[in-house]
Amino acid sequence: MLRVLALVLAVASAAAVITMEGRATSGVKKPRTFLVGSEVGFARAAKALRDSGGRIVLRPRLYRQLVIGPRSGKQLQIVGSRGTRVERILFWRTERVSLGNMTIGPIRGDARIELQVARHIDLHDLLITARGSSRSASIFVAHAHHVTIRRSIFTHCGDFSPDFVNCVTLNRGAHNVVIEDNRFHDCRGCDFVHGRFGSWLTIRRNRFDRALPCHMSRYRCGHNDLVQLFAGQWLRVEANRFGVYRAGGAQLYLTDDVDHATIVNNVFVGTDPRVPGYRARMAIVIGANESKRLPYYARVANNTILTGYRRRDGYEGSIRMSSRYGGIKRWKRPIVANNVITLLETSWRVCAASQRFVRNVVVEGRNCAAADYAGPVDLDAFGRPLADSEVIDLANRHYAPPIDITGRRRDADPDIGAYEYRDGG
Repeated sequence: MLRVLALVLAVASAAAVITMEGRATSGVKKPRTFLVGSEVGFARAAKALRDSGGRIVLRPRLYRQLVIGPRSGKQLQIVGSRGTRVERILFWRTERVSLGNMTIGPIRGDARIELQVARHIDLHDLLITARGSSRSASIFVAHAHHVTIRRSIFTHCGDFSPDFVNCVTLNRGAHNVVIEDNRFHDCRGCDFVHGRFGSWLTIRRNRFDRALPCHMSRYRCGHNDLVQLFAGQWLRVEANRFGVYRAGGAQLYLTDDVDHATIVNNVFVGTDPRVPGYRARMAIVIGANESKRLPYYARVANNTILTGYRRRDGYEGSIRMSSRYGGIKRWKRPIVANNVITLLETSWRVCAASQRFVRNVVVEGRNCAAADYAGPVDLDAFGRPLADSEVIDLANRHYAPPIDITGRRRDADPDIGAYEYRDGG
């Protein structure tokens, strides 16, 4: 009898423990998920998750406009499904929101993601396109802090739009913005990234291919820069691949008060087999003669610049700087170091404008530093140095970044250009 009683007590005790563990587990509140299929359903879900955070999944259908308004608390995740297409999304006085896995494109009007007074916004895995329409598709960061735009595709952002179009437009209220790991390609009559920012903009590991001319008015189609910025403090352009443009100023165009710009570990290519006959004429422009102000404290280091072709005005060079730098204090002028520069025939615009021009190799033309190399450079089709290349171990260590474009560490004696040579690959 005692044995039976002990067994009953043991079973009861174990059951009590299991019940308590079940209650403890069930007491943990998991983030709520709402599956919605309309603008009204989305608004209700966003309101319900305003303070708690959670997840909203958009069913595969068309949505004209979604608004994410004031909220606090934990992260809100908004994700689409295959076939989810949204025309307009407004982030208004909101924070801690991620948005991804959907198409942003026209339905009956222009498509846009707009950020107004927003903080800690993560935009990822999006397709931004207006292909085949007379509308546009873009992201506008008007006033926002700590914004990331990543792993997305931007294409045909406004090929037939009557208005000027940029895939990403920045305003002076944009601070701490990171644009990384995206692909921008095939946009007619537009810039891929354009505008003014406040402070701390990073453009990293993106691929920019084919900013092409449109077929409307000359005024509308007259700009095809890949990246053009007019204002901002602390810019970093790093480990990108810049492809061809047709009728613009440069692949990377910086002017006015874009200060403390660092352009490092990028590859600029001048031709593209998909558009035979195109030749990008200019890789980098820093400062324009007609601007009220020039960029200060720029640094161009360890880039492989394969772009370079004679411009219509006769200028021949991969890089161009404003002649007005001659009237600027030398310590505010650009530093150019450790670059492979394909073309520098019209060299005075760079030589006279630079604070320092050190350890660059020039393939065609004149090297500003008489002691540095000018002539053929042994690179493969991707711009990587071969075993006997003239760039190996010759970079200035002070200006060389610790890693190369691939993310691998540079040697104690770093190489000139974006790539550090590795024996056997």
